[in-house]
Amino acid sequence: MLNLSINTLILCALFFLAGCASHLDDVVDPNAPTMKTVYENYTGVDQERITERQAVLMQRPAVEPADLQVGLPPHPERLDHLYPRLPNPDLFMYVRPHVLGISGAPVPAYLTRFSMYERQPYALPGETLDAAKILSDYQVEKMNAREAEQDHEAEDETKPELFHE
Repeated sequence: MLNLSINTLILCALFFLAGCASHLDDVVDPNAPTMKTVYENYTGVDQERITERQAVLMQRPAVEPADLQVGLPPHPERLDHLYPRLPNPDLFMYVRPHVLGISGAPVPAYLTRFSMYERQPYALPGETLDAAKILSDYQVEKMNAREAEQDHEAEDETKPELFHE
């Protein structure tokens, strides 16, 4: 029984190794199209179209006019409004006169400045008083518009009709 399993294992190993012994030209058709040819046939791109596209691109201005870019995302003014920067105060540290290492080179006293927070903190939308003020201003404006609309409707009801049918 052991002989049979060893013979089967050897036979399988020889069978799998025979696949590795084949040459690439035997497996792949040497007249097969290249990847570039397949891509060009699939997309319908040929050298004439490429040169036409390059000519069109060379005629376009390198920089778009500034007026076309107004109002495009990310709207920096909106970002400042939505995510305002929180204060990151500068701290000052006094460094006393000292000597450096083994050489003993004297270093005079100096002041150094660094930010309190390592990264610049930002507030989330609605976390600051300015956001609350903007929100309340918007609500007041909306309420005033409703009142004006109601006043206008009331005026329309009190106007006498000039023409009767």
